Amino acid sequence: MTEPVEVDVVVVGYGPVGQFLSLQLARKGWTVAAVERWPSFYPLPRAVHLDDEVARLLQWAGIRPDTNPVIEPYDNHYTWRNADMEDLLRIDWRGMGRSGWPNANFFHQPDLERELHKLVQAEDNVQVFHGWQVVDTAEDADGVTLTAHQMQESATLDPSVTKTFRGRYVVGADGANSFVRSQMGVGVQDLGFKFDWLIVDVVPDEPMTFDPPAWQWCNPTNPTTIVPGGPGRRRWEFMRMPSETIEEMNTEEYAWRRVSEWGLTPDNAKLEKHAVYTFRAQWADTWRKGRMVLAGDAAHLMPPFAGQGMCAGIRDGANLTWRLDRVLSGASPDSLLDTYGTERTTHVRYFINFSMGLGNVICISDAEAAAGRDAGMRAALEDPSLAPEPEAPPHLENGVLGFHPATGYLTPQGRVSDGTTTALLDDVRGYGWTVLSTRPEVADAISPDIKAWAEENSVRVLTVGAEGLDLQDVDGTYKEWFAELETEVAVIRPDFYLYDAVPLAGLDQTLNLLREQLAGAAKPAAVTG
Repeated sequence: MTEPVEVDVVVVGYGPVGQFLSLQLARKGWTVAAVERWPSFYPLPRAVHLDDEVARLLQWAGIRPDTNPVIEPYDNHYTWRNADMEDLLRIDWRGMGRSGWPNANFFHQPDLERELHKLVQAEDNVQVFHGWQVVDTAEDADGVTLTAHQMQESATLDPSVTKTFRGRYVVGADGANSFVRSQMGVGVQDLGFKFDWLIVDVVPDEPMTFDPPAWQWCNPTNPTTIVPGGPGRRRWEFMRMPSETIEEMNTEEYAWRRVSEWGLTPDNAKLEKHAVYTFRAQWADTWRKGRMVLAGDAAHLMPPFAGQGMCAGIRDGANLTWRLDRVLSGASPDSLLDTYGTERTTHVRYFINFSMGLGNVICISDAEAAAGRDAGMRAALEDPSLAPEPEAPPHLENGVLGFHPATGYLTPQGRVSDGTTTALLDDVRGYGWTVLSTRPEVADAISPDIKAWAEENSVRVLTVGAEGLDLQDVDGTYKEWFAELETEVAVIRPDFYLYDAVPLAGLDQTLNLLREQLAGAAKPAAVTG
């Protein structure tokens, strides 16, 4: 056995979540070993959709949807139709989202992974180990030792070839069947949603037009999803009916037969993938235990109907990065990692419930139940007053948060100018804790003691608004936002969520609370929004 690979963090799993985490931790200066069981990158599509928030997180990583061709912005509705092709629901995905990017974007996951890998490779302090399956973990007071066996191209393990990794912390981003989660011994909350669907990815030889371009066919005899699959690709998803078996569905012949209804044949398209997946709705009871932490599908699963599975995992990475950075540096106690799970669980459960709710609509296979569904949805489409009240957007709770009603919600990213350059806010302010205010004297409202702490912890103080302030509010985004907040100062977290919003006179007290929370001297806020 060779000497162990010793690093600050071992990331088990090297899909988009593991890549994002590895990249951001390395940029903070930490050494990372990313351990992936498969010998090479998985070549076939999986996730295909990301929202404006995750586009913002990819902007942070260095992949901009407006310049990188692997991401295709979507500017249309997400339509739901019944068996007779009548509209039941139109989810408006048009336009720009709160984060400064299109509300909906489609991509080809292998291409996105290649782009992330290029960025990871540019960091000298990340080592990527493909073809190693972790088979054992041993935790002690100072870290975790992992034993891995080599995975052959034939997908069989070779126990005679062993490698050892040693990290101060381990992140399990190793998917739905997470080995790290099993080693942590944590349970899973399962909502009992379970449907088998065939996923078919097709590359047409020539561009094809689909109207609507993204939709659900709520046909009780044949529930179907039709969406873009990234630039130049299309995806179909077909629910397995009681009369069908997984074996008969998961063949090229079956896949071609199904997509032929939309004019796709071997003569005009390439069948890139066909695979049957079981859609589930579940999350881990505990996301952190000792020196091991979960992220991505290892921590949660949801049906794909809202396109939020990978998005949730990237959000995990953003939330976890700044916490691990502080803990590894000694700036915060180890207990800071406990609020990672409490914050993210609430947020991800919103999307699990939302996705499952959509699934419960489309997965109806009883004709009578479908007729009742159709009648109710068509009535609400014609008369919006009959539709259920929309839920508030998801937000963080029970964590490093203040007390304003908007605390824990995602902050907006608008265009600003520093007098020489006009760009999105994050490109100008950088990435970290930020005090943003419309008041020019905001820095004077911070006491010397708190100001020294803020400087030591790289908390940036910026003013935004009219000419003469640090940043000019080009499109009025922040004028509108501060009017909504009904206050003058906002404290923004490194993951773009609002820590707190206060009047100028309350800023010193708010920053002192933040200091105490980060030092473990104050209890996390239990915001319920």
